[in-house]
Amino acid sequence: MRILKTAMLAAPAILIFALTSCTTPEAEPPVEPAPVPAPEPIAPPVAEPDPLGIEWADTAWILPDPPDKRPKEYPGYRGFHLAQDGRLRLINLDSAVGAEWSAEGNRITLIMEEGRPNLPLEDTFLVYPGPGEGGEKSSESTTSTGKSEVRSIRLVPEARPDSQGIILERAGINVDIVENHWIPRELDGGGSVMWPMNREVHLMLLPDAVGGMGVLGYGGENRFRGTVELDHVTFVVGPMAATRRIGPASEFENLYMRRIAEADSFVQVGDDLFLYAESRPLAAFRVR
Repeated sequence: MRILKTAMLAAPAILIFALTSCTTPEAEPPVEPAPVPAPEPIAPPVAEPDPLGIEWADTAWILPDPPDKRPKEYPGYRGFHLAQDGRLRLINLDSAVGAEWSAEGNRITLIMEEGRPNLPLEDTFLVYPGPGEGGEKSSESTTSTGKSEVRSIRLVPEARPDSQGIILERAGINVDIVENHWIPRELDGGGSVMWPMNREVHLMLLPDAVGGMGVLGYGGENRFRGTVELDHVTFVVGPMAATRRIGPASEFENLYMRRIAEADSFVQVGDDLFLYAESRPLAAFRVR
């Protein structure tokens, strides 16, 4: 009897459990499909520049200092000269030495011999016209002969055609190399010697009596003179004769005369004169 009563009491619990276990589970919310990323927009191809028709040989191109800033060091601009023989001569680009250049169509290639210049100039570049003067769109000007001449260019690395590149200006020449006083401002190795305070240290080139060209100057202790072979780029000094005084400026003077004697070429930019041995910079002067 007790067993029957216990069974009767347990039956409702079993029924409740069975009903509970048969309850329909709540439906899970539908899984939203992952959004499909929109395709990246395809950038339009960078338009290739038209060849500018520049006669590159014997031109110099510089990046001038901003007009609102005083130059931190002589000469206050940086750039390069493209020689007729294919040599690349760097101007005020740290200790880097240029090797060679070549141009074809709308491209120019600059190759270094050693070091890395403080401008990113070792590459093959697309050549675009630079901005014109006075807000004009054209970067051309007309020479005294009536010929149109590109005055500024924008070099864009061929490997990164969407970059801004570097804008350079064609360098001009303000004075004649002959019959002017050239004052030394830099010498290869000049940091290891004491520069004389004498303002008379200079270099001059003058026509001689037989139709050639002579060089003369003063190095701080002695006056010197000799002959020089000079054309649009050649600068080769023959044996130089000098007085024989020895004094505090002798160490500088020996280096100064040695660098002049080692030169085989020159580049002029504005009021400045640069001497080179092949592509290696030796000395820099400013006219007085």
